[in-house]
Amino acid sequence: MEMPQLGKSIRARRHAIKKTLVQVATETGLTAGFISQLERGQTSPSITSLVVIAKALGVAIGDLIKQPAQLRPDTYRSQRQPYSVASGRVKYERLSTVFPGSQVHSVKFTMPSGYKSEMVSHEGDEMIFVLSGQVGYTVGKDSYVLSVGDSLHFDANIPHSIESLPHENQVAEVIWVGTVALFDGPQSPASPEQEELLRGTEFF
Repeated sequence: MEMPQLGKSIRARRHAIKKTLVQVATETGLTAGFISQLERGQTSPSITSLVVIAKALGVAIGDLIKQPAQLRPDTYRSQRQPYSVASGRVKYERLSTVFPGSQVHSVKFTMPSGYKSEMVSHEGDEMIFVLSGQVGYTVGKDSYVLSVGDSLHFDANIPHSIESLPHENQVAEVIWVGTVALFDGPQSPASPEQEELLRGTEFF
């Protein structure tokens, strides 16, 4: 979905459920100004920001953007499909699948030099590992400069943002792992071991 269309979809849904910009901003931890710019097609959100926006609007992230399916547990570089959120500058590659009981989601993202995300907060843990380039991370009042081979693990309830710092590579590549649900849609089949566990599980 292109940037203007994504913004129109978000605005239409917000109006349909009769929420103000301030209400959505309060629920997401984003600024009302950022959400207004997004609705007008003037900016694109990070994928984690889109997750919290979708939650505030009462829709699945798949209702706002289309992400590649990943039904198998293994992924291969030559087969992964890079994608972006509303033609944004960050390119994502999905690394994780979804199966009954799975709690971890993962993507690789590639950011051009000078890119800086909006501040966002959400439930769960978040961890990144730098593959190339250099990134700056702000978590609450703390700032970190991370180079190749460096990592960061933190409570994602704390407002945070990432920045691709100027570097000779011109891009920064990062592996992101978190517990916030980035993906919905079809699940991969449960293994025989998982099926056995599920047969003895009661759901309420």
